[in-house]
Amino acid sequence: MRRPRGTSDGDEDPGEEEEEEERRQAAPPSGKDGPGDALWRWRNKSLSEVVLSWSVDEILDKDLLRDKVLKIPETFSTMEHYMTSFFGPLLEEVRDDMCSSMEDISNAPYADLLYVNSMRNGKKGSFEISLGRWRGTSHGCGIDNYKPKTADVLLISETRPANQSDILRQSKSCVIVWVSKVKGNKMTVKASRMMETGAQGDERRQMGVNKYDKSYSEGSDESWDMLDQEAVASKSRYSSAHDIVRKERAKKCSGQHGQNETETHKSSRRWSFCAMFLTNMVTYDRVWVVLRRGLTMDSKIIHSMLGRNNYAPGRCKYCSNNSLDEIKGDLCNFKLNDSQLDAVASCILASECSHRSSVGLVWGPPGTGKTTTVAVMLQMLLTKEQRTLACAPTNMAVLQVASRLLELIGDFSARQHYSLGDIILFGNKDRLQVGKFLTKIYLDDRVQKLLSCFNRKNGWKHCVDSVITFLINCISRYRISVDIQGSSNACNLTFKKYFTSRFSALARELAGCIDTFYYHLPRGSLGKNFDRMMFAKSLVDKLQQLLSADDVSDETLFTIFKPADDLPDSSSSHDDLIDDAADDLHECDISSDSPLDIKTLCIKTLMALSKMRLPCEDSEPSIRDLCLKHAKLIFCTASSSYELFRLQSVKPISILVIDEAAQLKECESLVPLLLQGIEHALLIGDENQLSSLVKSKIAKDADFGRSLYQRLCAMGYSKHLLEVQYRMHPCISKFPNANFYDHRISDGPIVKQETYVKSYLPGPIFGAYSFIHIDNDMEMLDSLGQSSKNMAEVAAAANIVERLAKGTFQGFNFHITCWKN
Repeated sequence: MRRPRGTSDGDEDPGEEEEEEERRQAAPPSGKDGPGDALWRWRNKSLSEVVLSWSVDEILDKDLLRDKVLKIPETFSTMEHYMTSFFGPLLEEVRDDMCSSMEDISNAPYADLLYVNSMRNGKKGSFEISLGRWRGTSHGCGIDNYKPKTADVLLISETRPANQSDILRQSKSCVIVWVSKVKGNKMTVKASRMMETGAQGDERRQMGVNKYDKSYSEGSDESWDMLDQEAVASKSRYSSAHDIVRKERAKKCSGQHGQNETETHKSSRRWSFCAMFLTNMVTYDRVWVVLRRGLTMDSKIIHSMLGRNNYAPGRCKYCSNNSLDEIKGDLCNFKLNDSQLDAVASCILASECSHRSSVGLVWGPPGTGKTTTVAVMLQMLLTKEQRTLACAPTNMAVLQVASRLLELIGDFSARQHYSLGDIILFGNKDRLQVGKFLTKIYLDDRVQKLLSCFNRKNGWKHCVDSVITFLINCISRYRISVDIQGSSNACNLTFKKYFTSRFSALARELAGCIDTFYYHLPRGSLGKNFDRMMFAKSLVDKLQQLLSADDVSDETLFTIFKPADDLPDSSSSHDDLIDDAADDLHECDISSDSPLDIKTLCIKTLMALSKMRLPCEDSEPSIRDLCLKHAKLIFCTASSSYELFRLQSVKPISILVIDEAAQLKECESLVPLLLQGIEHALLIGDENQLSSLVKSKIAKDADFGRSLYQRLCAMGYSKHLLEVQYRMHPCISKFPNANFYDHRISDGPIVKQETYVKSYLPGPIFGAYSFIHIDNDMEMLDSLGQSSKNMAEVAAAANIVERLAKGTFQGFNFHITCWKN
């Protein structure tokens, strides 16, 4: 049971269908594949096509791709050579990921399949399925609340297998599905073979699934039509009625003795399937798409990193930018040491060049202030005209840099060239775990705040028009209010009391809307109207202050708000005031103490803003795209930066900063590097620390886990070393300094103070260092199948911490690190 000939996946890029036939014609003839032949097939397919072409037996075959995976070289001749070198190792890692999940299938989340329908209006090979409640754990980590996501890969079988042997016994009836779309408990999937349509509890058709295989093997393509016809004819769905019928039949069968074999056979033909979660392919898929795009792209910055002689260091002779010393002068308030100053200033200087691409490396050993250095660098880049993307391999690393930057902005209040709206953090909220401190820049929260202001009925325009209308008609509205309450003996409503109360409420709503725009919209999205908004806010505040004074009487207010003939009509167009909104702001004098003058200027300013054209529609996707298109600094993981490919930005992102770059696979770093417009890259990391996780030994031997940072270091690229560490006692820093950093790291003043006095724990094994070997360890993967964990080491570490907490060592700093030989 295979996929029909000539079908394609729903995740193909638009416009590729026309090129598909040309690519097939250009491919070498079929036969026994070598690595080169496999590359031709792989490069023309989406990752889902490749994965769904594998049978269960092939996924479990550890030698399936051994002969097709070549070692990734250190240098490359062309872009095509560079991109294709990752195809084989990436597919082997994908296969091994699925294989390891099948080996641990007993711990995988599972759910009953409620029904399967073929997608008659979609592409062939797609199905709509519905699943029951998910149960179980996920590969050693309990997540009873597992929810399917796009790019999840599931295993469908008639019974839930207990181990790999069970999967092999059922392999001919198992189906691998790739989740394309999720909506509640329903999802659209692409399948590796024909799926039997039906609903849970239905009686299965006599011909079973084999008729589809027979139809396909005979060379006809009728199997899909057969599925379509059966989907239309079958009206049964999973329902409570089916439940009742099944239960009654079960009771009847259990009460009968001597049941014949025919009846037993009929009961076994009930439609019943189980779905098990294997892994999520979203990162693999993003990398695969980017690699395929890279085959036809011409990137200057990628070309500069292909070979040893491609990168020309030194200052551009065409640029007349600031000198290194001038940039260092701008950094004097940040209290950086000399090595940090050199690293930041050099990277800033290189990024200012518009004539050639540059790649800068910063070497940050533990405790040397790497996060602070990156944050200072990003704050300096915010003051420039270029747009910057800040990435890291993990959400935690992204959050650390973003938090440190916000702390710096708070310390120095350096917002003269940008606002918080120019800084955006985006990604999966459940995994990011954004706290209150970062919610001010988190995209999802920002969109919700802006949505209320963009609302056409109760948003920005409503607030502005309400203030304008009240200032023009406050006298008539007051008289109406008095007339309504006139019959009440308790009515003592003065004009001043009425005006102050009502105007304060309207002004507060307007100020809230302006503040939301100011702090959550990028400056470039509204241009000069930002300044006009703030000017209008100051006018409203000034008017409130003048009219709430004790010496202002009702008579004075009646005089100020007497209808005038020289006020502009609120219904007329004021687009001319908008286009040059801020040109005359500095000429306006708001220091005047004349309430009449301030009122007139306030009304005119607000009327201009009322006609302001908002930059997007009042919908979440439109506001989200607006923020991403105009932000000057974007924080996200390297994988999540894939979302930026679909945006047609007003100004492209030109600078890429990757923190913890040594922990990011080189192919994953290509996701942000291949964004249109990237000209300068700054990589910060330490190749002596743990590298990225690679599950497959074949892929690991092919250097699939090697980072771009590590390869450039091996090619002789110069690095800015951060030379002072502020974390460890000198007795502790001596070991890594001697063994990993050639005694180039010095101890900062803080670790030499008396408060850092040496105090060893009691016992013969304790000193500055204690190395404890754990026997019979139990290494396993986390819930995402992406990182290793060792529960034996966790138990040992927890026991040590518990004993320390119960002892006399409260207030002491200690560090427990797990090492793998």
